[in-house]
Amino acid sequence: MRAAVATSPGQVLATWMLLLAVHAGAAWAVLSSPVGQQALVDERVRVIEALGGTLDDAGYAAMQAAPPYWVYLTSGGRLLLFPALTLAVAVAVHWGVRARDTGFVAALSVAVHASVVLVAQQVVSAPLHLLRESLTSPFNLAALLPFFDEGSLPALLLGTVEVFGLWWIALLAVGCGVLAGRRAREFVIPLTGAYVGIAALVAGLVVLTGGS
Repeated sequence: MRAAVATSPGQVLATWMLLLAVHAGAAWAVLSSPVGQQALVDERVRVIEALGGTLDDAGYAAMQAAPPYWVYLTSGGRLLLFPALTLAVAVAVHWGVRARDTGFVAALSVAVHASVVLVAQQVVSAPLHLLRESLTSPFNLAALLPFFDEGSLPALLLGTVEVFGLWWIALLAVGCGVLAGRRAREFVIPLTGAYVGIAALVAGLVVLTGGS
């Protein structure tokens, strides 16, 4: 089973570049439209206000004149696709499964192939961003389970947990299980705990800064 994961460096890099290219295509589809550019501004304003800040008319006009494109990369669960994070996950997999004889390429293969679902999320989200005129993910738990008041800690926590992110965690657990020769469920709990723990930290920081 390990042989199926341990592909060549060229294959892994080619797959990774293809995924990033698809991700870039989805981003272009959103950001090249006036609706997407306005959504960038609205998302930036939402985050500023969530952290207790304010934006005057001049600042708003400046952002409309020069939309903050970087906001797209930091919203809607897209941080999980950052190459630096993929490499960090690969390093964690390599050292965490205690199967270092498989090599780093195998761990990188697990991290790259698990990110397929994250790219799928962005492809599916692209038309929804335009229809909803918002860069907020339609697949976070707060959007799917609207049982709590907006701005409450439970709502903020659910808003930082993505359905596709949980799927990504499951795939990482399967990959870790293959490399380690152990059951995937042994890795599900610690990986999910780390993911939800980071989400809780983000939600807590928003609350502490007076966000809503």
